[in-house]
Amino acid sequence: MKALSKYFGLTADNSKPQPAEHQFSVATIYTAFAVVLILYVAFVQWPEHGIPSSLHRYNPELEGGTYWVSSEGLSTGTQILAWSAFAWKFLMYLCVAVLLHQVAKSFYRKADFTLRALNRLRVAPIVLLVGMLGYSLLTDLTARGIEKSAGLSKLEWEPTFMSDQGLITVLFIATLFFIEGALRRGITLQEDSDGTI
Repeated sequence: MKALSKYFGLTADNSKPQPAEHQFSVATIYTAFAVVLILYVAFVQWPEHGIPSSLHRYNPELEGGTYWVSSEGLSTGTQILAWSAFAWKFLMYLCVAVLLHQVAKSFYRKADFTLRALNRLRVAPIVLLVGMLGYSLLTDLTARGIEKSAGLSKLEWEPTFMSDQGLITVLFIATLFFIEGALRRGITLQEDSDGTI
């Protein structure tokens, strides 16, 4: 029974000091998987022809496929906007994954659990929010360029920030703010308890 309690961490040996070195963690595996997944999705969404855009799904009269639209007749500016939106989206995902990995790595190192780690956590929601707004703007401008070139009477645009994707982004940012607040409160309580001992 004692061995089982020790295995589940129910008994603590306080005679040994807490290690300060970094232990291999789930955060490393998760971040590696996230980066592989982001690169895989970028590979899957790479356009077969033309420019990267999912407008064909909403406008079947446009020539294209699931993740691309024909670039025939499109201005150079529209094509640059489409490729910029594509690169921007995956760069934003990679940046957020790397930032969250840095935060998790700091939390897994007992010696590095400082305000610096929380400041890194504060950057992640800003990057995600600015990234999503920038992506929405780029896809919106791309759709306007395609609409002008295609000459369609009505073009259904790709839903981005003002959609489920935007709602998930806002909820994720709110979760990060909640975690940051809880950790800051925990540090304050720890400092207060250390001060009273």
